[in-house]
Amino acid sequence: MILVDENEPENIIKLIRQSVTVAVSPLNRVHRSDYLFGNYEGKTLQFSRKQAGELVGNIDEAESQIADYYSNADYNFQIVEGWISPLPIQGIEINDHSVTRGSIRDLGNKLFCYQVQPNGKIERGHSFSTINDSVLYAWIHRLAMAGVVTYTTTNWVGTARLLTVLFRNEQKPPEEHQTLNRIIKPKFHVREESDMTEDERNSFRLMKSLMFLSDAYKLGIGEKKAKAISDRFVNLIDLAMADVSDIAQCEGIGNTIAKRILIALGRSI
Repeated sequence: MILVDENEPENIIKLIRQSVTVAVSPLNRVHRSDYLFGNYEGKTLQFSRKQAGELVGNIDEAESQIADYYSNADYNFQIVEGWISPLPIQGIEINDHSVTRGSIRDLGNKLFCYQVQPNGKIERGHSFSTINDSVLYAWIHRLAMAGVVTYTTTNWVGTARLLTVLFRNEQKPPEEHQTLNRIIKPKFHVREESDMTEDERNSFRLMKSLMFLSDAYKLGIGEKKAKAISDRFVNLIDLAMADVSDIAQCEGIGNTIAKRILIALGRSI
């Protein structure tokens, strides 16, 4: 299910609902972004949506809103709808919102923003002198470094499709994702070992061992399955001595993966 803020456009909600269950909620009023959903591992992802002109016209307000929502989800994203360019599109009427009106020589200090209709038509554009493209690029880069990724879409149709695709993608277990799977290594979002109890430390070490074993032997074990195994077994030796039926009782494992684990640990099955 995707949660959508009560102030988001109905046309986006209707389009998302064609593929995904949607619930309208007062997200912004509880300091969350415009769109929110969970993934396979129970992590939350939230997305703010901005029109190109809305963002360029007041980038400080956009950053303030992101800062307000930032800590209330595991992952944060920004969606910018429309076209942003340092040069105007010839033949399109422009509403100039610059602090001071200038000539064509001032183009390097302006950004032009356009809304694109689903049929591809652009009726008018807007220009702003509050920031230029260098400032915008640097800002987007710093957001990414802080963990806030920016997506751009042409219009509200693109936004609905983006959210639907990302929602479906995030419902897959980690081991089903193939992008860069040859070089991406398992990562753990846990506190430092020094802050753990002895039992927590042993569980974490077994999880880490299972994740790397899975990466080497393609066992199909993600963090969730590794956690389920580590809750039942003490260490790799304990696991290697277990029966298939014992391992298969762990949530999400089953006989097939249990057998593959034991074979990877040197057992004859």
